[in-house]
Amino acid sequence: MKIGVIKDPKQGEARVGMTPENVKILVEAGNEVLVDDNAGAGSGFTNEQYIEAGGKIVDTDTAWTAELIVKVKEPMESEYHYFKKGQIIWGFLHLAANKACVEKMMEVGVTALSGENISINGVLELLKPMSAIAGRRAVNLGQYYLEKQHGGEGILLPGIDGVEAGTVVILGGGNAAENSADMAVGIGCHVIILEVNENRIKQLQERYKDHNVDVLVSNTENLAEKIKEADVFISTVLIPGAKPPKLVKEYMVESMKPGSVIVDIAIDQGGTVETIDKPTNHADPVFTKHGVIHYAVPNMPGATPRTATIALAKGNISFLKDVSVKGLEAALKSDESLVSGLSVYNGKVVSKALADSIDVTYTEVGDVL
Repeated sequence: MKIGVIKDPKQGEARVGMTPENVKILVEAGNEVLVDDNAGAGSGFTNEQYIEAGGKIVDTDTAWTAELIVKVKEPMESEYHYFKKGQIIWGFLHLAANKACVEKMMEVGVTALSGENISINGVLELLKPMSAIAGRRAVNLGQYYLEKQHGGEGILLPGIDGVEAGTVVILGGGNAAENSADMAVGIGCHVIILEVNENRIKQLQERYKDHNVDVLVSNTENLAEKIKEADVFISTVLIPGAKPPKLVKEYMVESMKPGSVIVDIAIDQGGTVETIDKPTNHADPVFTKHGVIHYAVPNMPGATPRTATIALAKGNISFLKDVSVKGLEAALKSDESLVSGLSVYNGKVVSKALADSIDVTYTEVGDVL
């Protein structure tokens, strides 16, 4: 199979979908790998390293002629003209927030494999390291924007001897939330986690029983009350393949401390904060509304591309090898976890969560395989 490794044009995105090691594995499996010129430069991988691994360095137009396209993020509008019937596009696509992209895929007859939705034994394993990076960065960003020169409260989030640390409120109790909590606990913050699942609440309570952490049931009443205490509020709610609801209402944001900070990790899928109506980017990451600083960058791990690329490449290589060696249909039939990442198949939306989120026709995956 001919495979194209694309340099993502999204602002601030320096990750790449494959390391040279991945290229070597796929070439040895009998594939031809076309690597977009300098696709790996932002992550510290040179053209020469890809060539040594057996890849061919080509321009962007040529890379996009491949049967299997490996990206990091969803295709941008400037890339839609590259789509061709039967082409497979792999990446962290977050299509529930990109209806125009899905409609173009449907029109052309493209297949989309969304790595962020791939579930292995109930765990979003490919997304897990990206969530960890985002969760950890969220606390660091909160510290940064709390400083007065950025319009923040002017507090040192970890505090010092004799001056208490700040409070970090986290919406959701999954992997990103746990990583945020670990970071916040590590620097001495008071942490409040709001989670809906009773079993997960018990797990988190046990994990943090010896720390200054409160784990509460996530409901409107508790959210409205606890968000007032937040110096940093981090939203981590993710519904695989679907847009999350706007749980954080505008009146809640209005009630927050002036100069406090919101970091919405869920912005990739549309976000959970009512006062965020569109994503920001790494070049212009924040805006202030109701006196509260909002950070809404959808590709947070793109700021640490070396770490992120190595992690995502370890996760995707077995799936990419299966698709390239067996062919897509055979790979899907032999691996249920790969099916969980299938969003669009030959132009038909086969993810119900995606179809419902953007109001397009849904097709049962069993009807097309």
